[in-house]
Amino acid sequence: MAAMSSTAFPHLFSPFTIGAVTFKNRIFSTGHDTMLAEHELVGDALVAYHRARADGGAGLIVVQVAAIHETARYTGRMLMATDDACIDGYRRIVEVCAARDCRVLAQLFHPGREVMDTDEGAARVAYAPSATRSDRFHVIPRAMDVAMIDEIIAGYAAGARRMAEAGVDGVELVASHGYLPAQFLNPRVNRRDDDYGGSLDNRLRFLRRAIAACRDEIGLVGLRISGDEKDPEGLSEPESLEAIAACAADLDYVNVIAGTSASHAGAVHIVPPMSIETGYVAPFAAAVKARTDTAVFVAGRINQPQIAERILVSGQADLCGMTRAMICD
Repeated sequence: MAAMSSTAFPHLFSPFTIGAVTFKNRIFSTGHDTMLAEHELVGDALVAYHRARADGGAGLIVVQVAAIHETARYTGRMLMATDDACIDGYRRIVEVCAARDCRVLAQLFHPGREVMDTDEGAARVAYAPSATRSDRFHVIPRAMDVAMIDEIIAGYAAGARRMAEAGVDGVELVASHGYLPAQFLNPRVNRRDDDYGGSLDNRLRFLRRAIAACRDEIGLVGLRISGDEKDPEGLSEPESLEAIAACAADLDYVNVIAGTSASHAGAVHIVPPMSIETGYVAPFAAAVKARTDTAVFVAGRINQPQIAERILVSGQADLCGMTRAMICD
């Protein structure tokens, strides 16, 4: 890898700094479900998994989603950041990655209406901005009241505090793939008539409060969001770009992707197949860079170093997610 850094891929293997955090190169492992949570916490298997990613040379690892509220259990095998018991496991990931000069960010998560059934097959109760159906999982959620919204915002803050105590470099709020913050942003999903619905400013209120809550607790705060949710009822690129621009001044980076969990057509883009063009989200990343001053990460079929190098040379993004390429290696 050192040989490559000085020859074929100089941009990909150059360092990049955000605030007080420097990444040794522009390659990152995106947050992705590993099914390795042990009793809802980081255990030996997940530590070993990320040690392998760091041994492979990643400059940054974004650890998979961790729920920040009891209503955020979208599967029965996920990480929970609702208790201080999570701190030690994240600290272990940070330690093995730091020994390999790899930085760590943690995803904070609430799925809203995008929940699956339990391991026993029973339906979970889902909560969202409004009682708007999710077609893929056949879920009709309950509309959150303001008290629950306040609890969930507090959950983001508590999750960020726990990650800071573990030594994680920052947190990434997950608004990608139609999850809860995106549900507030989407006027076809969010049908509220209070301070959290209606106008764009109102639909942004939840996300802005969540960002501010995390900002008070930890160094870096980023946002993962789908540009095009690839669904007629999903967020479009202009809508996502408007929301990003409105929040960019309060973010250290934006991590862009495509698709939504809410429909089968949108869910294809959670793990896009080889029939989809390589690097296909990069043009949206470029639009974000043109509209804001924040750092921009991008993923989506960037499976070869020359693809990542081309994206970086053209100035479309600052870091490239190459998750499946690292798993393959």
